[in-house]
Formats: sequence, structure tokens, C-alpha cells
Amino acid sequence: MIAVRFEVAEWGTGLLHYDGDQLIDLEEPAPRTRTGSQASAPPGAEGLVSRITAFLGGEEIAFDDVDCAAAYDWFGLSELDQRMVEAVRTIPRGETASYREIAELAGRPRAARSAGGACARGPLSIIVPYHRVIRGDGSIGMYGELGEERKRRLLALEGSHAR
Repeated sequence: MIAVRFEVAEWGTGLLHYDGDQLIDLEEPAPRTRTGSQASAPPGAEGLVSRITAFLGGEEIAFDDVDCAAAYDWFGLSELDQRMVEAVRTIPRGETASYREIAELAGRPRAARSAGGACARGPLSIIVPYHRVIRGDGSIGMYGELGEERKRRLLALEGSHAR
């Protein structure tokens, strides 16, 4: 596995993880130090780092062209989880969707809990905008180990203001 470390001003250090030239994970930039062996970056890594940096700088950057299949396989996402995660990718910048809405988009309208689980297990945050998924009551909900404040910051960056 290859880890490509990158810094984003005011956000911290992040890592892109590759299996050969296949992107398999993204650890969002955070204030803590990220470790990982640095090898020569796979094709496209530098461009992806530039796009992530621009996104976190407030630019309107889309990641819908990034192939996530290798990451889904690496993390062992079920077919349902993959459908849920792909539904998350359809949420436009500046908008949010509830777990129920994600389940509906994935063709499983009664599987809101499954949508929440898929978001919790899913790789490639930012590329997959999990931060745009909120609770059914409109409250912000969780955002993994980076926490609620990171989620609020990402939503504010995009011009969305969840409760």
C-alpha cells in the first residue's frame, strides 16, 4: 500500500491510500500528525490532492469522476452499502439529505439505518460527501472520529447550514 501525505492550510495533514494505482482510502486533513510510508505517488494523486486542497479552500470542486470501486472492494462494502454510498455522491454541494432520503435514492426506502451504517463504514470522505447527510429531524448528526464540528465546518464551507 502507498500513502500519499498532504497538508492543507487551516485543516491539517491528510493521507491518500493507494493499492498500486487504485485509490482505496482518504484520511481527511486533521490537526494531528498522520503517519504512513511515503513512496512515489501513483498517477493522478497529485491532481487529486490539488482538488481536495481547492475544495477545502472553498472552491466548488466536484469529485463525481473519481472511481471509488477499488475502495469499496478494499473495505468490503456490501452491494447495499455501495448503493447507499453512491446515493450520497448525488447530493449537490450546499444541500443535505437525510438517511431516509439516501435509503430512498438507493431503492430501499425503509432502510434508513442501513444508510447510516453505510455512511459510517464508507471510505473516501470528502470525495463521498458524507458530511451532507443529516438526521431526519434536521439536526447535524455524527461525523466519525472528526466529530460534529468538522461536519459543520464542511457544510458551512459549501454554504449549507444544518442545525
